[in-house]
Amino acid sequence: MGLATVVLLAVGVQETEQDSFRRGRALLESGNPEAALVLWLRSRDSLSLLGQEDPRIATAFVHTVVAEDLERYEDVAADVFYWGFSTDGRSSEARREILSEGERTLALLDSTEADRWIVDGRHDPSTLARRIKQFWIESDPSPTTVANERLIEHWNRIVHAQRSFVYNRTSPYDTDDRGVIYVRYGEPDRILKGHLGVNGSDRRLLDLPYQYIMLYDRQPQYEVWRYATLRQSEFTYFMFGNTEGTGPFRVVTGLHELIPRNARSPSARHRGVRAQHYLELFYYGDLARMGGPYGRRFTRLSNLWTQSRFPNDGTLEAVSQRNIADDIGEAARPRPLSWSEIDDTPRSALSAQVARTLEEDRPRLLVLAVSSPRWTPTHDSVFETDSLTLDAYVARHTTIVRDKELREIVRVGLLPTGGQEDMTSAVLHHSAEIAHVTVAANHEIDYESGGGHASAYPGQAHFQIDSPLVRRENGIDVSDLVVGLVPRPEYGLPSGPVPLLPATRFWKEDVLRAYFEVYRASSTPLDDVATFDVQLRLDRVRQEERSGDQATIRVRLDSQGPTGRHFFDLDLRNENPGEIRLVLEITDTATGATLARVTPVQVLDR
Repeated sequence: MGLATVVLLAVGVQETEQDSFRRGRALLESGNPEAALVLWLRSRDSLSLLGQEDPRIATAFVHTVVAEDLERYEDVAADVFYWGFSTDGRSSEARREILSEGERTLALLDSTEADRWIVDGRHDPSTLARRIKQFWIESDPSPTTVANERLIEHWNRIVHAQRSFVYNRTSPYDTDDRGVIYVRYGEPDRILKGHLGVNGSDRRLLDLPYQYIMLYDRQPQYEVWRYATLRQSEFTYFMFGNTEGTGPFRVVTGLHELIPRNARSPSARHRGVRAQHYLELFYYGDLARMGGPYGRRFTRLSNLWTQSRFPNDGTLEAVSQRNIADDIGEAARPRPLSWSEIDDTPRSALSAQVARTLEEDRPRLLVLAVSSPRWTPTHDSVFETDSLTLDAYVARHTTIVRDKELREIVRVGLLPTGGQEDMTSAVLHHSAEIAHVTVAANHEIDYESGGGHASAYPGQAHFQIDSPLVRRENGIDVSDLVVGLVPRPEYGLPSGPVPLLPATRFWKEDVLRAYFEVYRASSTPLDDVATFDVQLRLDRVRQEERSGDQATIRVRLDSQGPTGRHFFDLDLRNENPGEIRLVLEITDTATGATLARVTPVQVLDR
């Protein structure tokens, strides 16, 4: 086959496939969803040969699998999705779909990160596409399998929201605001809905003229959703309704947003009380069926009205303002960005690290992992014991390496270190194309009678990988920091690649060991010594939280060439619990050049 023939075939494939998204949509509309999926799978394969992707096919494929309940395609759905968002986003259709999917994903992120996504996406769609892909790769509860259960659940929620919550279509999911909350948190454990209003018995109770109250009672539609899973030991509530009584149906901070503005006017008084406060009394009476803060507020208001048939308007206004302040405060309280039973399912405990190193002149990635399963104990007897014997287990650690487009390059198993199955390591060649690494820990349990239930999902950790290290003819390079526990003397040093027990979370009573390597020119004699100024310190993630007695080591270090291996031990007893950055700054006294390495750690408090 000649070159011209190959080019013509490629052009023919491109002309055929460029319309495959629309042809698949036509098959859907004709009632043949499975044919659409088959077409899109074939198009994915054909476009891949041309180095092309189509995010429209990616999202349409997952949506169709979920909407049509075609479970047998769920395993391949994640692969199609990842393929579609490996795009450079050059075409206008791809750019629009990337921005749309970005907005659908942003509901699961904090506002600062979401804003950064949108800004970057408008200037560089390929960057946003990679972030979307990375988000879902790192949200996969089972990274060593082809399925992504969390992605499928997310689209199940989208499909349900699009069928159920469409008073308007103002959200990124083509739903009203209820759809956004549903996609974030799933099904509420209780819903109260209807129309707020003042009925005839309410009016007669307070002798309210019909013509008066009907000027202000717009009978807004409302819903209140209650979740028991978002905060420990307390409920979380979301209210939706018509703003100003007749405005858009949306999520609101509290009842005050459903009351029309004219009801707050001083001219809207009856017997000295503004219409706003009559509405609050009766509206909270409707909401009291939900209980919680709504029941308490109705009780407080009804007591005021019982004690005095027409309470002072100022007293009622004070109560109203307190309720508004409480609602605003509640809305500002931290809550999970999203919740899923999948996310909440126990996972194996895993501590993993990936560090860039050099082996002679060859760049390497050192991968360390230590893990254990988490059990839920079962008790066959009413008698409690002081100890629980856990079943034997076998740990298997897997490393998945991806390139800059987050395409998988290779996956490898980590080898046991020092004969211990739960502590493993690997040294990988660090090519320039490596950009992302996932480490996952699976455990096989040897169950015995009276044992427990193992974790349903593997533990996992994800790492962004910087450029490979290089051994310079002039100057130095430094490995990434490796951190862990100082081994107990009775156990001796581990036989692994570094003299520590790998860990990134520490009790205040622990001693943290930080290990690093200094690389000089490969021609440096073994007995040649260079001098470096070294500072190793612990920084709070937020500077205002910095401890007064910050753990810091400053030394002048002599390092033999060409590779010097060093570690320092830090006492954590003066550190406050929380997220901390361990910062290494090393200065070559001969040249004045300074290099820095940073790694996150967490200090725990018993």
